[in-house]
Amino acid sequence: MKIFITGSNGFLGSAFINKVSAEHEIVTFDLENNQSILDYEQIKSSMKGCDSVVHLAAIKGPDETKSFEDYFQLNDNGTLNVARACLENNVKKLIYASSTGYYGVEIGIPYQTPIKETNLTVAQNVQVDALRCRDCDIAYSTSKVIAEQILANYGLRKKFQVIMLRFGPIGDKSGAKWNLDGITLQIENAVQAIEKALNVQNELWYEAFTITDTVDNVDISKAEKLLDYNPI
Repeated sequence: MKIFITGSNGFLGSAFINKVSAEHEIVTFDLENNQSILDYEQIKSSMKGCDSVVHLAAIKGPDETKSFEDYFQLNDNGTLNVARACLENNVKKLIYASSTGYYGVEIGIPYQTPIKETNLTVAQNVQVDALRCRDCDIAYSTSKVIAEQILANYGLRKKFQVIMLRFGPIGDKSGAKWNLDGITLQIENAVQAIEKALNVQNELWYEAFTITDTVDNVDISKAEKLLDYNPI
């Protein structure tokens, strides 16, 4: 398989490449290499000949230095560029790194439990007076919802398969900032989920999966059943 990876130099991108590069041809694409998902012609040209795309490039989480406009530009307009390039290059499958932020799982935002794919989005569920979060927390969460809806336009019309992986917080994080009811995701499990999504044989035109470690109040049974996800 020839796999195009946006955000390839990042924590997750690097770990994924280390895991699969011996089996697949990898095409990297990262801002550190002067490659931007906001440059449509650049991304379209770089993606040529690829079978699948793993879209990791984004503002990774809540950041007080970023405005909603910043999130929208990179996480949403950038995602639209990736999708357009997939269509132009006849890519078969796009794996999108979404987030449990889709459900509002951020400090100061009330969210439904257990967390599962049928839960309402942050904007559908939250009561304004119950918010205790920063502007960037809402901006990050809503940017993930918008990006998923952009990709729905392609998956639901069977232009290419779209799989959303709604990752919990990845890696060794501690302190109050990351104290989200014990919701964790080891990097090995995140990498496994991407690999399973790429290799799944059933046609999944538009499917979302919650991806965390085995923790309380998170239902990962859909990923276990359809992707054969088996967290360590």
